Amino acid sequence: MGGFTYPHGMAGTRRIQHAIDALKEKDGVSIRVLVLRQSTQMDNPSGMHESVPYATMVCDVTGARIFTALPLLYVKTSVDLKRSWRADCKNIIYYYGSVNAENVVPLYYAHHLGYMIVFDIVEDLRLAINISCNPFHKVKMVLMRILESRLIKLASGIIVISSHLENKFRMLCSERLPIHFRPISINMRHFLCDPQKLGRATTLFYSGSFGQKDGLSILLDAFDKLAERWPDIRLVLSGKGNGEAMNAFYARVTQSPHKEKINYRGYLSDDEYYSVLNSADIPCVTRIDSGYACAGFPFKLGEFLATGKPVIVSRVSDVDRFLVHKHNAMLVKAGSSNEIYGAVEFLINNPNVAEAIGRRGREAADSFFDHKKQGKTLIRFLENI
Repeated sequence: MGGFTYPHGMAGTRRIQHAIDALKEKDGVSIRVLVLRQSTQMDNPSGMHESVPYATMVCDVTGARIFTALPLLYVKTSVDLKRSWRADCKNIIYYYGSVNAENVVPLYYAHHLGYMIVFDIVEDLRLAINISCNPFHKVKMVLMRILESRLIKLASGIIVISSHLENKFRMLCSERLPIHFRPISINMRHFLCDPQKLGRATTLFYSGSFGQKDGLSILLDAFDKLAERWPDIRLVLSGKGNGEAMNAFYARVTQSPHKEKINYRGYLSDDEYYSVLNSADIPCVTRIDSGYACAGFPFKLGEFLATGKPVIVSRVSDVDRFLVHKHNAMLVKAGSSNEIYGAVEFLINNPNVAEAIGRRGREAADSFFDHKKQGKTLIRFLENI
């Protein structure tokens, strides 16, 4: 349950799907996905996806219209939760996100019915207020921070994506609630077992939400300098962000003297995305140096490592917990275009080392982030709450 899009979407959707895939391996588990709201332009509002039913409570409601739709959202969600309750089972809501204005009433109702609620937390709301200048975003973040205090009262357990969040909630809960560390996850079947070697005609790749934390301007600064030295280099990007983020990105690309070498592919279907990712030479996970960027954990990192290509990643959050510079990834200072440039230069000039880094990066992805391995500990956590 949550505010993610389903069955197609970006990081949040994949995180949920990987949890579902893992839970389906357990006999006696029945799963249903409840989406609070999403656009019908990307997904059907209800149906079956990989044998799991899903339903959307409210469609095509954005911006301030959300507040006028809240009564309908509350009623439809509460009715659905009542209908889904099974007295002969352990009923658990796996909620992606924190308590907010859209879910507070249905979650309290679910708690009253007897559901155990597990929150999957991937960001620190205290640090998110300044990631956008949009007034509606700031009001929304203030309200979410106020309602976050309700989380402890409603939760039977908490899942976190980073060490920062694990420490935060251990302090807030004072050991009263079980906390499960579940980092980023991947499905290894999407990635080639024998990736092509790095060539002189090098393609850098970025995919994500184009948010302020991603530091696209820093990556583009590095790319402009790289294109001056290597005329065959290219930058491919996919994903999408909000209007504010995309306008900033387009403005920066327009200023680039090498904009003809920058290819923005837009939002890609899953098959297209994995095809483009597997064909890239150097996937890049860039971040700025900010508290918000360090509080979560870049989801794309796992997928990028799984390609077997040498990945450039900013030192944020738990990156150093899993990766070693020049061993299984190229680790760079967050916010530094010069270090991105230096990392690409090193990889181009040392193709054999680049190949070894990529191979060991894939091994790290399989060891730490494979969703099947994570699923075993996730199931134990849910069984024990």
